[in-house]
Amino acid sequence: MTHSLDAHLQVIWQKLTHAVSARSPFTLMQLASVAENEQPKLRTIVLRDFSLTPASLLFTTDVRSAKVREMRDNPQVSLLGWDAQNSFQLRLEGEAVCVDERELRCTVWQKLRPAAQQLFYSPDSPGDILDDPDTRRSGHASVSFAEPPQNFALIRVMIERVESLDVGSEPHQRCEFLQQQQGWRGRWLAP
Repeated sequence: MTHSLDAHLQVIWQKLTHAVSARSPFTLMQLASVAENEQPKLRTIVLRDFSLTPASLLFTTDVRSAKVREMRDNPQVSLLGWDAQNSFQLRLEGEAVCVDERELRCTVWQKLRPAAQQLFYSPDSPGDILDDPDTRRSGHASVSFAEPPQNFALIRVMIERVESLDVGSEPHQRCEFLQQQQGWRGRWLAP
């Protein structure tokens, strides 16, 4: 990995951009939020889009899921990605908001596979207790729908902090970048 902080940040942005267009170690990331009982909650999300200006990412979820309530109560979230092949960890922190822009919601919806779209038509909310896990309940046949349903949530995380840890290099390298009015400020940290 390079020793220039600016070059290092550009590599991070490239990894996130690549994760949207092709499967990569950062396509699936772990999202941490805080529940109403102040306990941390962790789950995996699929990165659906990344934008550099302003630095933000998008993922989808069901409005009925616990994470949506958690993010409304406390929008500060953290995401973690791990590239095992290169021993590279990426942490992102920021504020999560539900996206109401109809056109963007439709664009992301149309990119979902029909099987992923079908999940949003289930009468069962994420986390509901089921009598039989093999019984798939759905409201519609498995086809592509033009408009996303009401419970389709598109979440944007406005990235405020980026931290990387490269344990594949000798010596290990760790750095952080903080979003400021004049741009990103980076600094090296002890691993």
